[in-house]
Amino acid sequence: MLPGEGGRLALYAAIDGFVKAGTISAHDALVGRKLAWVLTGGERADGLRPVDEQYLLDLEREAFVSLAGEPKSRQRMAYMLKKGKPLRN
Repeated sequence: MLPGEGGRLALYAAIDGFVKAGTISAHDALVGRKLAWVLTGGERADGLRPVDEQYLLDLEREAFVSLAGEPKSRQRMAYMLKKGKPLRN
């Protein structure tokens, strides 16, 4: 079982705090929000009932494809392949 909305809101609050503190970029926050959505079970999880593995895999794939379409994500991937270290954009 996954925490659902309550856990997701807690993660979103932490992400917002990191952005306000200047610890992470806006794109880092976008990645974090997508990750929080997957890790907390999307719209089906509520902390009381389990979600199946295929549903989680579908959430993960959807988040990955969405992020891969972001120009800043593509810049990060290209930079990592070229330089061997992460780009902070």
